[in-house]
Amino acid sequence: MDQNQSSLSQLRILHLAGSSVSEFFYRLSLIYVQEVVQPPGVQSYYALVNPDGYWQLGTSLENLSQKMSFRDAIAQLPQIDVVVPHLFCVPGLTSYRSFFEDVLRLPVVGSPANCTSLSIDKYLTKSIVSASGVRVANGQLLRRGDTVKIKPPFIVKPNSKDNSVGLSLVRNQTQIAEALRIGFEQEETLLIENYIPGRELRVGVVELKGKLSVLPIIEYVFGSDSSIRSLDDKLELGADGLPHKQPQKPAAKPICPAKVDSELFEKVATAAKRAHRALGCRDYSLYDFRVETKTNEPYFLEAGLFWSFGHNSMISRMLVADGQNLSDVAEKLWRTVAKRSHRDDFSVQGESRSLVGQL
Repeated sequence: MDQNQSSLSQLRILHLAGSSVSEFFYRLSLIYVQEVVQPPGVQSYYALVNPDGYWQLGTSLENLSQKMSFRDAIAQLPQIDVVVPHLFCVPGLTSYRSFFEDVLRLPVVGSPANCTSLSIDKYLTKSIVSASGVRVANGQLLRRGDTVKIKPPFIVKPNSKDNSVGLSLVRNQTQIAEALRIGFEQEETLLIENYIPGRELRVGVVELKGKLSVLPIIEYVFGSDSSIRSLDDKLELGADGLPHKQPQKPAAKPICPAKVDSELFEKVATAAKRAHRALGCRDYSLYDFRVETKTNEPYFLEAGLFWSFGHNSMISRMLVADGQNLSDVAEKLWRTVAKRSHRDDFSVQGESRSLVGQL
C-alpha cells in the first residue's frame, strides 16, 4: 500500500451543516445531515453554522462545542480529507463551498460553487440545458410590472426558491393575479412556464468508476386532487412554520423504480447526462422532468444538486432500488473525491488557516 492509500485507510469526513441565513434553512439542513450514513471506514466530524452566525464543531451532532466565531472555528478544524456539504441556503451553496475548496484547498463532494450558483437561477439553468439539446418547457422571466405573455395553464414559481415555495398552478385567467401575489411575496423575479400535463419523474446521475451512470428513476404519483408537487409533499412544517421532518405520507407518492419502458428511460437518461455536462456538474446531480401525456416526450424542469447521503435522500433511494449498498457507494465516492486534490494536509491547511486572521 502506498503512502497516499495508507493515509486514507481511515477517511476523515467533515459534514458541513446548518445555515446563517434563517432558522428555516438551519432546520432544513439538520433534517438531512442527521441521517447521513456512517461507513465503517470513515471518521466523521461536524461543523455547524447557526442562524446567529456562530459555529460549533464536534464528532457528532450530539457532541458539539460551545459556539464560536467563524474565524475560531476554521482555526480549530481537525485534520480532514473531504468536506460533505449539507447546506441549502444561497451562501451554503456558493460562498461556503468556495471557501472550503478554493481557500482551504479541501476537496468538497458534489458540484463546485460556480455550478451550484448557476443552478440556483432556474431560468438560466433551463437556458443552458436547452442550448445543449434538452427539451424544456417554454418559459418567461417575470418582474413586477411585466405582462404575462404565456397563456394558461402555466406554472408560477420564484426563480431561485426550492421546495415548491411560492409555487402555483394557474389553470385560467382568473387565477393569475393571486398566483403572482404569492410568488412575489417570496422573490422579485418569477419564472412562468407552460404546464406539462403528464408524469413527473426525478432522474439521478452519479459518477461511478469514471463514467456517468443514470440510476433507477423515481416517479411521483399524484392523487385525484393534485397534479403538481407542493411544499407539503417535500417538508412537514410545524406550527412555527419551520421544517421538522420529511412527510411520511406525501400526496405525491414517490415510486422507485418507476415503470418506464426502455425508450423513455433512454430519453430521460440522455437528457440528464447532457444537463450534467452542460451545467458543469460533478460527482452527482438530480433533475426533475415532466413527460407529456400525448407525446411521451420528457421536458426538463429544474436541477437539484443535492445529496445528503441519508437513507431518505432521493439518490440514496435510487441506489438501493438498483441493488447497491448506500454505505459502500458513499465511501467509494468520498474516497475518490479525497484523491482529487493531492496536497500535504498539514502545510496546505495550515497555510490556508493563517489567512483566517486577515478575514
